[in-house]
Amino acid sequence: MALFKTGRRISAITKKVVLLIVLTGLVLGSVTMFASYWSFTHRFRERYDATIQSIALAARECLPADSFEQYLTTHETDEAYATASRILQDFVDKFELNMLYVSCVEAPDYTHITYVFNPVMKGGKWTSFPLGYSEIYEEPEYNESAKRVFENGEAVIRHTYKTRSGSHITAMLPVYDSAGNIIAVVGAQKSIQEFVDAQRSFLNVVLLISIISVVSFFALFTVFFDRQFVHPLRLLTQETKRFASSGGEPDEAVKRIKNKDEIGDLSQSVIQMEEDIIRNVRELFKVSTEKQRMETELNVASRIQLELLPTDYPPFPERHDFDLFASMSPAKEVGGDLYDYILLDDDHLMLVVGDVSGKGVPAALFMVIAKTLIASYATQGLSPSQIFEKTNIQLCSGNESNLFVTCWLAVVTLSTGNMRFVNAGHPAPVLYHDGQFSFLKTKADCVLGIFEQSPFTEHEVTLSKGDRLLVYTDGVTEATDAEEKLFGDERLLSSLDGTQTQDAPQTVTAVRTHIDRFVNNAEQFDDITMLSFILN
Repeated sequence: MALFKTGRRISAITKKVVLLIVLTGLVLGSVTMFASYWSFTHRFRERYDATIQSIALAARECLPADSFEQYLTTHETDEAYATASRILQDFVDKFELNMLYVSCVEAPDYTHITYVFNPVMKGGKWTSFPLGYSEIYEEPEYNESAKRVFENGEAVIRHTYKTRSGSHITAMLPVYDSAGNIIAVVGAQKSIQEFVDAQRSFLNVVLLISIISVVSFFALFTVFFDRQFVHPLRLLTQETKRFASSGGEPDEAVKRIKNKDEIGDLSQSVIQMEEDIIRNVRELFKVSTEKQRMETELNVASRIQLELLPTDYPPFPERHDFDLFASMSPAKEVGGDLYDYILLDDDHLMLVVGDVSGKGVPAALFMVIAKTLIASYATQGLSPSQIFEKTNIQLCSGNESNLFVTCWLAVVTLSTGNMRFVNAGHPAPVLYHDGQFSFLKTKADCVLGIFEQSPFTEHEVTLSKGDRLLVYTDGVTEATDAEEKLFGDERLLSSLDGTQTQDAPQTVTAVRTHIDRFVNNAEQFDDITMLSFILN
């Protein structure tokens, strides 16, 4: 401890405090360095993972999957193959990928690979394999990833470090034919050597700064601590202990501290603190009680909402004559949107989507009431219009908050495809019928919860096998970007193009992806709810 050997004897407390602070600084510096390094690495990885997966998803959309078997059998290409090849090469060039490959990998060990497409970086060290080229590739991590893609339909992201070709990231996604079968894997590989170098550089800089800071702090603190801080700090420590145990007026010794520095400011702050602390504690207790009450209220409302909205998929595992999925994303901790589906008997399915005016806890609780009433009347065998009429009467009764619900409800006869529905001021759903998407527009009736005697008109349409229905709340079409432009009806229809062969969850995900891409990072102002129904 050579730093302690000065002309003036340094007190033991100084040595102890300095050592304690230095050790604490080392620990905190280490924790901070680790946390910074982890956060840096985690954010980089998230960015790379999202980027490479988006590239692979986009590449998959342009593949003529139904023609793969013909290509591999005849080894002859066509215009669709050439177009896809150009697009994939453009992806490689634009996003600076090492390679893009589309290949078939054979079970059970997934080591035998046959390539369909394989564009690579121009001027790079990778070789492009022609259509139909086969090889045996035994690499455990790749083989296991291919197995997960083909057998589970998973999207796999692999990070590979310190290879002869550097470090890179690979996204592997399943390729489906029109029947929904996994027939190939599409892989996008990109160098992350930049990420590895940045990690190393960041760690070196943080380590150097930490060492310099700790050594400098130790030296300066040791020299000045004993004369400048020990005595007044000891007095202040004793005063805070005394006040914490017995209260009362500030001690005279503390009032005599006249330092013209931060210690003097601290002594005045301690005196002021002792005068204000009782009042502050009382106010803090009131604030804490109110905050706890509000948090409890939000937690209860959120839990009630989650428990009431069905989330299992598939909702009726034993039924294969239809596909059904719904989701709700609240704009606040709890939302005012509702959805439900009830299998009334073996041949009748009820679908309902609604949107309560307002946000937060009042809207969520009103939503619970509306959903419960609708479900209760539906299970009594009433028609759609009767369900709304009775629900409306109950919602109007005692509605002092003047809340209301826009709602769309249908009862589908699964054996015939007959669908009877009513619309209480809700946006028209999108129907896929005869090979095209269009809005199922009817004249909307009055919303629920305003006028007790409102009539509700029942409409009827016949669905065919393969027809699809997307019911949603206005949070979908009224989603806004940073320039306050609306997502709108046309973008909604456009977002459904290409979902004709997707299942219900994929359809909802596709629409939500288009919404998120449109709004970018703009704040969500309204709940977003969607229900996708497919008659098989």
